[in-house]
Amino acid sequence: MKTKKIVAESMPLALRMVRQELGDNAIIVNTRAVKKGGVFGLFAKQKYEVTAYSMDRGEPAASHANKDIYPSIKQQSPDMAPEQPLMAEEPRILPKKAEMQYKAFSNSAPEKESAPVQIVQGKKSLSAQPKENEDKLLEELQDMRKMMMAMLMDRKNETTLPPGLSELITRLKKQGVEEEVIEHLVSMVLKKLEAVPTSDPAVIKQVLTSIILDMIEKRIPQSNTIGLETRMINVVGPTGVGKTTSIAKLATEQVLRQKRRVAMITTDVYRIGAVEQLKTYAGILNVPIEVVRSADELGAALEKLNHYDLVYMDTTGRNYMELVNREAINQFLNHPSESENYLVLSLTTKYEDMDVILAEFMESPVNKLILTKADETTSYGSILNIAFKYPYQLAYIANGQSVPEDITAINAEMVACYLLGEERENGSSTKSKRIYGSI
Repeated sequence: MKTKKIVAESMPLALRMVRQELGDNAIIVNTRAVKKGGVFGLFAKQKYEVTAYSMDRGEPAASHANKDIYPSIKQQSPDMAPEQPLMAEEPRILPKKAEMQYKAFSNSAPEKESAPVQIVQGKKSLSAQPKENEDKLLEELQDMRKMMMAMLMDRKNETTLPPGLSELITRLKKQGVEEEVIEHLVSMVLKKLEAVPTSDPAVIKQVLTSIILDMIEKRIPQSNTIGLETRMINVVGPTGVGKTTSIAKLATEQVLRQKRRVAMITTDVYRIGAVEQLKTYAGILNVPIEVVRSADELGAALEKLNHYDLVYMDTTGRNYMELVNREAINQFLNHPSESENYLVLSLTTKYEDMDVILAEFMESPVNKLILTKADETTSYGSILNIAFKYPYQLAYIANGQSVPEDITAINAEMVACYLLGEERENGSSTKSKRIYGSI
């Protein structure tokens, strides 16, 4: 006799794996839900365990009576768990009883492996139920499990995490920090507290802050100024994120403070007023501007401006989730000049949309970010999400329309201050204009 214990993400998958391992005539001995993974009991995922066995070819075959007693995999629906009681077509559980019933199920002692239970003659087998009813029942059970898991997770966080950490995690969730990032932070905090045990909420907050600072600092450029060897600054991004205004702010700093000879190029010939807007800024700074309508014209424009120290190129705002638009912009970025390529994103954009754009631009020469409109949002979790998931350098953050004041190099303390809601020593709040200075 060959015995096998299978653990899988779902009961149908577990049954398929049993069939692959032991064959169609495998006999189910026991099924149960188990929790795997997680950190200190947190974030554990529910899986399904099936214990089954099959007779070796050399052993005597079971009698006909025994064949009726032991249900085989082959006779059961692959989408339903064996040995589950037949339920009504639309089961209902009162919400206030859900948590108690789930705890009784998930926290009970491990079941002892028992002999297969005889199926009462005359009862309808699960496999005889209509397929659509089985699918509907399974879907309802899965929804119920998700609801109860969320309820239990909230209570477990309150009782398992050290004092003060639960409140900080709640704060990070409200800031839009992704669950994956929070799980990483909790793991790191608990690991550090193992070395120096403490229940002081102030100390725990310091530990979490230090971890966030380290995550952000790894993504900040070593120098927060544009290198002297840089020949071009190329700025790309979706429509309406503030590319042109960001260029004006950065160019003003180079002209007035760094005393560099600056020129501008714009490829944004589609948006009404775009060329005129950049020409206005160029006129104020008394710098030349060239209009380029295609990548073929870029070389001639650069040749015309070759005696300037630094050239800023503004590009057309497009939907860069589409491949054709990314390919078009890459033609402007792939030129021999020593350049820095910036992707501009607005902090008012949903992180889910930012995530798609960031992932798509991984194949382009863009490696630095300018985050804008910090003054128009109260959620800054996207900054930490980006630092955790992507290798982009966090270069600048803009918090208003004033040129050149409302832009600054990103620093880790600024981000931690926003995320954890701290106040600076002078009593100012975490509002953008009071934290951000000018370059």
